[in-house]
Amino acid sequence: MLILFFGAALLPGIGMAARMLLLLVSVVMGAAGFGLSTGLAAATLGFALILWQAIRTPTGLTLEAAIDGFLWFAVAKLTAALIALQRRQLLRQGMARQQAELAAKQQGLLLDEMSHRIRNDMQRLIGLLQAQARSEPSAAQALQRAAGRVQVLGRLHQRLSRRAETAVVDSRVFLEGLVEDLRIGIEPGRPVALTVNTESHLLPIAMAADLGLVVNELVTNALKHGFPGNRAGVIRVAFGRDDGLYTLVVADTGIGLAAEDSKGGSGQRLIQALAGQLGGRVAAARGEVGGTQFTLSFPVQRTEAGITLPPDQAPPPPLAATGTDGPPGR
Repeated sequence: MLILFFGAALLPGIGMAARMLLLLVSVVMGAAGFGLSTGLAAATLGFALILWQAIRTPTGLTLEAAIDGFLWFAVAKLTAALIALQRRQLLRQGMARQQAELAAKQQGLLLDEMSHRIRNDMQRLIGLLQAQARSEPSAAQALQRAAGRVQVLGRLHQRLSRRAETAVVDSRVFLEGLVEDLRIGIEPGRPVALTVNTESHLLPIAMAADLGLVVNELVTNALKHGFPGNRAGVIRVAFGRDDGLYTLVVADTGIGLAAEDSKGGSGQRLIQALAGQLGGRVAAARGEVGGTQFTLSFPVQRTEAGITLPPDQAPPPPLAATGTDGPPGR
């Protein structure tokens, strides 16, 4: 700015129009770089220089030269004010952005700390339930199922991430880890295999919790009722998207549905309630190769805590046919 300013003041042989332009550039640079006060100071000095240059001419300071000088001064001050206003807005936006980034970082650290504490509390609760199950054989089954449900929620918090200001979970990572936990929990030597085939979709945490609990209940029911007498078989878990619906399939090659399966139990009621919270329904049918297939379908777009989660990218190929309606659990 100083080079332009003194160049306009001292260089000989340049016309008044060129001198005014150089001085106006110095005003713009001063206002943009240092604010309104510097821009106005540059405009005042430029106005004084213009009048001084006019006085030094052979004709002296004429009325026309004075008018040109005052017009330039008015334009220079207006330019300085506009540039300084824009600079102030940019600075405020930058500060607001920095504050928002800092707040988001602090919120992320807080959520991470809370999630860590919740996971630790859940691990302690699982340990207590399992210890109680060992000490009270009569209630062992119910306590182990309760521990399994808590373990689902613990894995959910472990896989929690934040995108678009919403707590979300990757369905593939979450369900593959959940099935692995269930696989580890199978009694050693029992000839039942667990397989999982799931697509990757971002699910709100509440939706993922309901989905994980449904998987836990269906797989646990299949292990409990579908393979008596050390029967061998396979339990398959699949999850994907078909247009506007998410579809979960849990199928086994066990003994299939029995007449008593139509009687409602606590597990069945829980599955029905979870399906209702997802806005979906559960269908049960005989599997194509024997056993039972359960299918849960629920809508993709849902609103969590006032935030609408956008649909995923292109929809993948649809899953296999679901079959006819039937009881939602064993």
